[in-house]
Order: sequence, then structure tokens, then C-alpha cells
Amino acid sequence: MKSFGKRNDKLLYRRRVGAYAVILNQDGKYLVIESTEGYLFLVGGEIEKGENPVVALEREAIEEIGFSLNIGEFIGKVEKHWVSPQYSDLSQHNIGYFYACTLVDKVQTPLETEPMRWVSLETLEKKLFHEHHLYMLKKKVE
Repeated sequence: MKSFGKRNDKLLYRRRVGAYAVILNQDGKYLVIESTEGYLFLVGGEIEKGENPVVALEREAIEEIGFSLNIGEFIGKVEKHWVSPQYSDLSQHNIGYFYACTLVDKVQTPLETEPMRWVSLETLEKKLFHEHHLYMLKKKVE
């Protein structure tokens, strides 16, 4: 598994495992969620206890964007060790499962309020919050 960030053995890391969607439209743009700070994130999130990655991704998509997904090819798994810039005492070990997906149907109004946007790869290279997410997105493009 490819790894990003440098693990500091003096820190206690919170392990967070998630599933994420790489969604590309016919115009060559990617679907992301934009935070209030202007950062971009792939659709997806934490896998709950007892959930498999595909079920977690289906649930997260409905919560975040209100759409069901066609979950296709498994792109890969990657990890990142990092310390939050906002909370210096919060060290995280993120492990992500990434899938190529397409939108299917709008099934409800999203539960979360952050807007979704279609953006270019160039925009993602500047504003995608996690570099390991960008790495997996580019792996799919190759």
C-alpha cells in the first residue's frame, strides 16, 4: 500500500478508514464537495464498524450529495499519516479505499450542507485537501 506523510512515533494517531468515489463526467470534470474554507474533498467518508467499503461509499454518497452511485472499478488503497493544521494535537492515520463511480439517481436532498461542484483536474491539483486522494484520482486517469 502506498503511504503518504511521515509517521512521527512520538504521536498517538487516530486511525480512520474511509471509502471514496472518483466521479468523472462527460466534460472531463470531477465531482467534489467544497468545505466552507474552500478546500475540495472527494465524495465519501468514514467506514463505520462492521460496514464494508462499498456499503459505506453508497451511504456517504446519499448523505453528501443525495445521489445513488454505480460503484465500479476498485482503484486501490492508500494511507496517509498527518497532523491537522487546525488541531495540532489531532494526529491521524487515514486509510482510504478508492472506487471509480458514476452518478445514478437523485434519491434525496443531501443531509450535509457543503455544496458539490464539478471541477477540472487543474483545480483539484490546487485545492484537493488530501494529496493521497489526488494520487488515487490520477491513478485512475492513467
